[in-house]
Amino acid sequence: MTTYNISLADLRQDVAGVIPAELVLGWNGQDKTSTRHDQLLAPFRTRGTIVSTDSAGLSQLTQRYTLAQVMKLISEPKEVIHSYGTAIGGEAIGIWAADNSQMFFPEAIAPSRVVAQMLAVQARVKALQVQIGIGIHSCECFKVGGGLFGEGADFIEAIAEDETSGGEIVLSKAIHEHLSGPVRDAARVRGDLEKKGALWSLADYPGSLEAVEGNNPHYPTPFDAAFFQRLRSASLAELGKEEFPEYRKTRTVVFVKVDHRPHAFLLDSFTDMSLINLAIRRIASSHGADVVKSNGTLAIVLFPEGHGAVAFSRDLIEENRALGFNAHVGLTHGEVYLFPLANGEREIAGNPVNIASKLAEDSGLDGVLVEDSVALGDAARNGEPFRLTLSKVELTGRRFPV
Repeated sequence: MTTYNISLADLRQDVAGVIPAELVLGWNGQDKTSTRHDQLLAPFRTRGTIVSTDSAGLSQLTQRYTLAQVMKLISEPKEVIHSYGTAIGGEAIGIWAADNSQMFFPEAIAPSRVVAQMLAVQARVKALQVQIGIGIHSCECFKVGGGLFGEGADFIEAIAEDETSGGEIVLSKAIHEHLSGPVRDAARVRGDLEKKGALWSLADYPGSLEAVEGNNPHYPTPFDAAFFQRLRSASLAELGKEEFPEYRKTRTVVFVKVDHRPHAFLLDSFTDMSLINLAIRRIASSHGADVVKSNGTLAIVLFPEGHGAVAFSRDLIEENRALGFNAHVGLTHGEVYLFPLANGEREIAGNPVNIASKLAEDSGLDGVLVEDSVALGDAARNGEPFRLTLSKVELTGRRFPV
């Protein structure tokens, strides 16, 4: 295995993902104390209400519709969320690339008002084909590099993704205590989540709502303006006939998810993210890979075929292990859309990405997981067969221990 010698010194030359290099270097350059930690993060500290959402049934949708059709279906609720959220002063966080979204509402905006807006969102989305689950929490967090960080932000994102169903809003105690009247009365305790904290559920709210609809559906898209306009203007049937050759590519997709170590200080987690990102980009460069994204938690890397992707994945797992991290890797092959963004970066969409992410994040298996769509030739005999059902989708392939 090649030795890459990833170190913090490399941050001066290399990309550090969403984390500012000077923040990581400042933290690691002197004694690590609570006082210094608070001082360095003070400019990024904020308090308010976080809304995180997740769509229901995405994996099954990808089996029934073309990519463009799926993108329209999951875009429609995001347009509603953005319109209602920005109408009262909410800010979209990050690029809404997959089937999830996140918004931040400053402390001056009452949590009860945010809840009313999200109830109106669910009432509107009910008429759409794709339903969403919403999590809402008020807390202190840190806005760094376009993202939200901190225990509260991580908490509600996980609740939205893992514990909500379509049409439901899950509220934290910090939100519930600000409610009154019919909305508070309608909230029901989620007793099944008591180990995660005090949480309440709102679904099919029957009362009247004082909400502002808004008129800004233009959420931070993972594609360019021309494609977004086509998604909005075309019918589902029309999109099923379009191929979008200017975006479509056939590639082997490597999806990487790296587990993080627990830390008392957030800046130590940022340090880990920077080191992981550096390792991924260095190893990808040595293998001639195309890195679409890498942020120190996950990465999407493309190859023209499977052999190079497996070799890259092996090196990546071994290098992360040497750094003290556990990397999970899933590989698939097929048609994806690559979109150029205004900031010079790119985003990617497609069923191969969804499947590769399931293998990396949800399979529970170590090693390199290669789905059957990836052609390996004689090398396939060196892998162990696997058969998994993830999100009601059956996946088969080969696992290569590392």
